[in-house]
Amino acid sequence: MRKEFSKKDLGDFLVKMGSRLKKPVVAYMLGGGAMVFRDQKPATKDLDLVFLDEKSCECFASFLKGLGFVREKSGLLEPEYAEMGADGIWKTASDFRLDLFVRWVCKALELTPSMVERSALLGVYGNLSVRLVSNEDVVLFKSVTDRDRDLADIAAVVRSSGVDWDLILNECKVQSSKRPWHGWVYDKLVVLKETRGIDAPILPELEKLSEKDVVRAGFQRRLEQGMSRKEALADLRRMGFSEKEIEWL
Repeated sequence: MRKEFSKKDLGDFLVKMGSRLKKPVVAYMLGGGAMVFRDQKPATKDLDLVFLDEKSCECFASFLKGLGFVREKSGLLEPEYAEMGADGIWKTASDFRLDLFVRWVCKALELTPSMVERSALLGVYGNLSVRLVSNEDVVLFKSVTDRDRDLADIAAVVRSSGVDWDLILNECKVQSSKRPWHGWVYDKLVVLKETRGIDAPILPELEKLSEKDVVRAGFQRRLEQGMSRKEALADLRRMGFSEKEIEWL
């Protein structure tokens, strides 16, 4: 079992890192790290940091070797971490893992301007400024990953702090303009309700949006296969989609 790291451990690392940076860098902390600093969980196995540009990420990463970190080779990563698509995954001999991302996390969600605006300053450590993404964005990020512990983390955030569910829904809609995430978030929140007893009020809306995503994808696929709009709609009807489900197309 991998070692977990407390708020003090993480704070000591940030102090050391900030003292080494030669230029100001801003990092956005999400996941377990943000939860630890908000006292929503006692410790975390890894620290996820997002940067808005490659230059900031590279500046930060350039000093990690001096702190005992070694960059992991992609072929040696566990599947759940390889799929996250980090710009760099670093670890120490004590198994402290540091995942660095540039704007996009898990090849899925983007650190949008609205997420940046919602973030809160954790502290300034020398040249390193660290901001915590909001509770709502922690929940959203953890809703599109496929790790067992993420469900427990979502429950901990909701129970300890409460969240603005409409804000989560709206950000999910924004992010789904590039790739539809309504179904992923819906499925995760259904399991949250079934296993943790937390009934997210946005479930009905997410279900409708997820169903639309399925219809839209089927319609687009038929157009790409050479069908006309009329033929594609007729084929969807033959597949069992009702007039109500396809009328908006």
